[in-house]
Parts: sequence; C-alpha cells; structure tokens
Amino acid sequence: MQLSITDQIPVHSKEHYSIQTTLRLDQLFSEGGINIEVRFLDAAGQPLDEVYTSPSFNRKTPTNWAVLLETAGADADVYMVTGDAVYAERAKRKILYMLPDMCQGMDIFKATGWHDDDTYGAVHIGRGIAVLSVIYDQIADSGVILPHENADIHSKFRYIAEMMMDTTYYRFDLEQFPDEKGGKRSNWNADRATGLGIYALIFPEEKLADDYLAHACAVVDWQLEHVVDQDGAWPENIRYHGAVLHRYFMFFTLLQRQKGVDYWSRDKVKKMYRFLIDTVTPKDNVQGGPNSEPKLLSPALGDSTVDDQWFRLFAYAAPFYATTDSQFSREMMWAWQHGGGVVRDTGAYPCTLLALLYPQPELPLEAPTLTSVHYQGMGYIIFRQHSGVWDRENYAIFEASPLTYHAHHDEGHFSLWANGTPLTLDPGTGGYYNGDRHWYVNGHAHNVVQFIDEAGVIQNGPLKSLCEEVFFSNQLDYVRSKIPDVHAEAYHRHFAYVKAGVDIYVVWDHIRSQNNSVWNLHTMSTSSDIEMNRITAHCLNEMKLEVTFLEPNGISVSKNHGAVSGAYPLTVQEHFRISCDGGGDGDSSDGGGGGSNDCSADGGSNNHSDCSRDYLTLLYPKTHETPGFIIQSLLTDTDYPELRMYKILRDEQTLFYLLVNGTEQSHTFCCQAGATLLNPHDKVSYSPKHNGECHIQVDAGRLAVLLTNV
Repeated sequence: MQLSITDQIPVHSKEHYSIQTTLRLDQLFSEGGINIEVRFLDAAGQPLDEVYTSPSFNRKTPTNWAVLLETAGADADVYMVTGDAVYAERAKRKILYMLPDMCQGMDIFKATGWHDDDTYGAVHIGRGIAVLSVIYDQIADSGVILPHENADIHSKFRYIAEMMMDTTYYRFDLEQFPDEKGGKRSNWNADRATGLGIYALIFPEEKLADDYLAHACAVVDWQLEHVVDQDGAWPENIRYHGAVLHRYFMFFTLLQRQKGVDYWSRDKVKKMYRFLIDTVTPKDNVQGGPNSEPKLLSPALGDSTVDDQWFRLFAYAAPFYATTDSQFSREMMWAWQHGGGVVRDTGAYPCTLLALLYPQPELPLEAPTLTSVHYQGMGYIIFRQHSGVWDRENYAIFEASPLTYHAHHDEGHFSLWANGTPLTLDPGTGGYYNGDRHWYVNGHAHNVVQFIDEAGVIQNGPLKSLCEEVFFSNQLDYVRSKIPDVHAEAYHRHFAYVKAGVDIYVVWDHIRSQNNSVWNLHTMSTSSDIEMNRITAHCLNEMKLEVTFLEPNGISVSKNHGAVSGAYPLTVQEHFRISCDGGGDGDSSDGGGGGSNDCSADGGSNNHSDCSRDYLTLLYPKTHETPGFIIQSLLTDTDYPELRMYKILRDEQTLFYLLVNGTEQSHTFCCQAGATLLNPHDKVSYSPKHNGECHIQVDAGRLAVLLTNV
C-alpha cells in the first residue's frame, strides 16, 4: 500500500524542513516496515534524480503508558474520596497496562539507545515509577487487586527499579556528560533518582529499598551541592528548574513524613523556590485572552515557555514554610495567586494527588520586593522599572549564559514587556520530536546578530557567552556581554535601559569581523511600518515598539514571521531581519542630521558606519499617545570614525546624550550642553564651561549615557 501527497512544497537550499506522520502498528510487518520517500522537482516542476528515503519504521506502537498516567491518578483520587471500588478497578487496569509497556520500552531503549522519544528514557520512567507508586498506594487496600495481579505489579516495579540502576540503560555515574540526557548533572538523573526514592519509600518491604533510598538521597545531595548554583537556579533553563523542583517536592514530602528527614529548611531548596519568584514577568494583561485576569508568567528562554505554570509549586510548598518562614510562605502565595492560582498538576506525567492534598488557598500572601537582578550561573539579566505598579511596569530579560544546555543559539537575546504588554519575546521551544525544533534553536528565532560565511550562508552563533559587566540603578540598567562568535575577531553586545523618565533601550553591537551580518528582531505585532532607518511595530493593547537604527546609516529590512510562546491572540510574531544596504545618511529628524563643523553644534553626520560591522539601535516602547523622539548626530573627532555621539530629544527637551567609543583607547568627547550632565554608571557629573562645552571621557569599547534632568 502507498499513500502519496502530491502537493508541491517550495523548498530552498540550506534550509530545514520536516514531515510529520503519526503511525500505529499493532503488529510488526513481516518484512520491510514503513518508509517515507521524498522526491524533488526542479524550478520547471520536472523530477530530479535526488530522492530521500527515510529509515524503516517497524515497531509495535500501541498506546504508550504515559497517555494513561493522569487518568489513572484521577481514578485513584476518586476512589480515595468516594470509596467506590469501581474507580480503584479502573486505576488497577491502567497500572496493569502501563507497567509492562514501560518495561518493554526500557528494554528497547537499553538495547538501542533509542532517543527519538524520551518516553522510555530514565527521565520519564523516573517520573512514571514515582507517580505509579503513589497510585498503587492509593488503591492497595481496595480489594480489587487479585493476588496474582499484585505479584505481577510488584515484579514489574522491581524490574523497572533494577533497570534504573543499570548504567548501560542510563549513565548516572558520569559527572560530565555528552548532552542533557546523561550523567549525574542532568534533570534526567534528578527524575530517575527521586523516582527510585519514592518507590523505596512506598515499598519499604522490598529487599533493595534501603539501598535505593540511600542512592536517591545521595544523588539529590550531590545535585544540590554541585548542580544547583549559588542563586538556587537549576542550570538548564526555567522549564527544567521547575521540572526538577517538582520531582524534588514529591520526594521531600514523603521523606519527611516517613523518615523525618527535612530538606525544606535547606538553603539551596529555599533558593530554588526564590528563583522562580524573582524571575517572574510583570502581570501580562494579554496572556490568556481578553476575559482573563492579568497574570504573572515565567519568561521564555531556551526550552522554557511563558505558560509552563510552575507557580502551582508555590501552592504545594507554601504550607511547609507557613510556620518556619512565614514571610517566604506569604511571598510564595502571592506569586501563586497572581500567577493564575493554578492547582492542577500539569506538564509531563503529573501526580494528580498533589493538587488535592497540599494547596491551602486561605494562606496569607504578600508581594515580594522585585528589583533588577543578575543570575550569573544561568546567565539571565533582568531589568525592572516600576515593579508592581499596575500597567506601568517595564521588564526586560537579557541572556549571557556560560552554559550550553539544550543548544539554543540565543546568546545576547532579549525579551521586553512594557505597560503589562509583551513587545518582543523569545519563542521558547516547540515539540522535541515533531520536526520543528530546528527552527526554535536556530539563531534566527531569537533577537541576535548572525554572521554570514564566505559562501553567503547565514550562520548560527555560539551556544554560550560571557557577561563582562552588569550595572543597576534607578536611572540606568546596563549589561555588556562578550559573544565569542567564530565569524568575528571580537563581538560585544551592550544592552542598556535608560530609565529616569526616558524608557528607551539602547543596543550596541560592537563588532570586529570581516564577515557581513544580519540583525534579527521579533515583535509581538499585528502590522508594522518601515521607513528609512525606523521600524514601528503595532503591538497588542495598542502599544507600539519603535526601533531606530542609528547605525548602520542605511539599512535593508526583510519581514517574515516567527513562532510565539504562550497563549496569545497572535499565532505568530513579525520577524525582521536587518542588514546594511550601503545607503547614505539618515534623515535629520529621524536618526541622522545636517552638517556641522564644531563640537558644540547640534546636527552633523560623521558617516560613522562603513556597513561592515556595528549596529546601534534604540528600542522605544510607547502608547499611541506618547510623542516620538528626535535624534541628532553630533560631531566627533574625524580622525577617529569609531567615536560617535548623539543627542536624543522629545518635545524639544533633551532626554540624554549617547556617546560611543568603538576604539581601543580612552577618548574625550565634547558637546554643547545647557546644564550639568550626569553619567549614572559612574556617578560622575560634567558641568559646562563658560562657553557651554562639556568634556566627557569614555573608556575604550564602552558607551556612555549622559542624563540632563537629574
């Protein structure tokens, strides 16, 4: 039998495409199996000789165990509440189906290293053995489990537990590992070990229960010391931070109840919950639709998405701190309530019993103090303004990570919220095995610079970078990161948030490279206007994001679409790719300027950009009523074209001066000013001389923001 799709699908060289099919085989084919064949046509629609044939698929694929886990838990919960044995019987039948399927899949996984689906890997089996142990415990006294069924259940649990200790199935003995699916440091090992620990606590009569429990505690102790960083962050991304904390919660709860062992008071455990609080976005008044309450989100970075709903963990854990650390408990309850008040356990293989046993919605709550913060281990830098002030809060998150987990080419990426509205977001990730993952991990899915190789192909950047400097104040937040792209001799991204009544973001990409590049930007917009060197994106809630390119002087903009993270009314974001077109000076009222011959005059253009390397960009979140701003280019020393100076004005009032020193030595700038200027970074003030000139020194490879109304 052959099934054919005859529609022609346009494809382009060097791009990635995927075809997804869903197959079920109740029995194996006697020979051959199933193949997918792709044939290529030329521009005239004529067949080419090139044919792609997929590997053969010939594996029994009944309903996998994980599909039934949540419903089995719900059946067991109903039995606990009602005592109706019908529901215990339903849970038992699902257990009897799931356990053999888990064992069969683990055998295949061990024999082949099959990673096309993690369902039978140690990560999900660890979650499964934990939850199935709980479900069994819920119905064990129901009388519906016959003796031979009980023996079979115990035998299957025992087989799974033994396999989880087999290093040919999972290499839990490695301190360093080839990817995120192996070794002691992985979230896989956290799920594997805590699953074993929960099994050992629920089946203490098993011969190896004490060994399994000791092993589980040793793994968790090692991970808390060596993997969870000094800020309490699990060093993959927020998605896996929440996932690991979720598995820890079940283990810690049972361990305290049955053995009296207290993990809740440990400093690293408390910091793990604190990390989830301190990274929250502003209350997003778009997420969830027009009829829902604004709610906090977790930012999407790497494999995280904004709707992961980890705030439910606060509802589960807050009661454990209500007496020992009441302030912490109240702040957890604040984050839970303002994060949507979710109690249902969701995500990969939930334990439905948690939502019934632990949340206490009546516990008091109190808003935490949220400020700008840098998480060095994770590489997240968060800028905040007006935190907690409804509809005024601004939030930006920037990534400069020393880690390489999950392989997103997103170093230097930023996401922005203003007035409770997302303006540009990291898309998080799609499905791991449905063929779309390549797009999400690629650099063009993120707000980053990509370089073009000698063959003219746009390349991905590095998987990690170095944060060299961070600065926070009420007037300015700033970060400088070194991005070690192999296509650049040197590349630093500077990201500054000018507060002080200005609310403009400055992005300076200081690049030394013989390769051309493109500048990617995604905006949560329904439409946009492109005029000369400015893009105006029309975003949600009647917000706008004005993006002005001071450099290069002439730009070329292409527009497409990219994925959106979360339940927003947009199915896609607008995706802009900016490159240099070799054009001349910009318009004087819109980013360029007229001529000038002395350092004290406004206007002037020094032809700073040679279209080879740097980008200098202003991002301006605004409402429809907010006035725009004017940029004037000021004259600098013509012997040093990498010195640039701009004045930014709104309603004829100077907001700030922007000084850029792209050279490798310190330089002194001079500008005409009618009042004292303050550099909020180093707190140095510059008073004008009798002729109105201010002289400002800027170190090599640095930018300076000078404020006037201070």
